[in-house]
Amino acid sequence: MKTLQLDLLERDYVSRNIPVVLSAMRDREFTADDIRGVVEPPSHPNWTGVLFAQLRKHLEKVGYRPSHRKEANGRVVAVWRVV
Repeated sequence: MKTLQLDLLERDYVSRNIPVVLSAMRDREFTADDIRGVVEPPSHPNWTGVLFAQLRKHLEKVGYRPSHRKEANGRVVAVWRVV
């Protein structure tokens, strides 16, 4: 039962942060790295992926560039914009 409660809290994290990200990123190009600077980190990194998966319904891919996060070691990430 405790897992279910945590799951519901994290789903709230996703639904609460979708409008935050869309508002913050409107009229600019951004990567998933940039989203990390806009919302609080979730209790588990997988929830960032869930958040981004829900956001993709509102985004258009416009290119690629190297990640600016040190731990990403310069890997290429997609660049997005809100549509």
